[in-house]
Amino acid sequence: MKRTNVVVDEKKIREIKKHFEVATTRDAIDLALTELLKAQARKGVLKLKGRIDIPVDLDATRRTG
Repeated sequence: MKRTNVVVDEKKIREIKKHFEVATTRDAIDLALTELLKAQARKGVLKLKGRIDIPVDLDATRRTG
């Protein structure tokens, strides 16, 4: 981890702490950064939609599942 000083919107930090039940500003910022990275990764996966051909027998899958 890197130590740094940042100016943050206290209202947003309070909202994150309240809605996601995190105790500290550090945890709130870490959560926000993690979720931002996850969202970006999901966008990357969605771009692959229709580009990958996976031969799957859906009927067989549904019968066994």
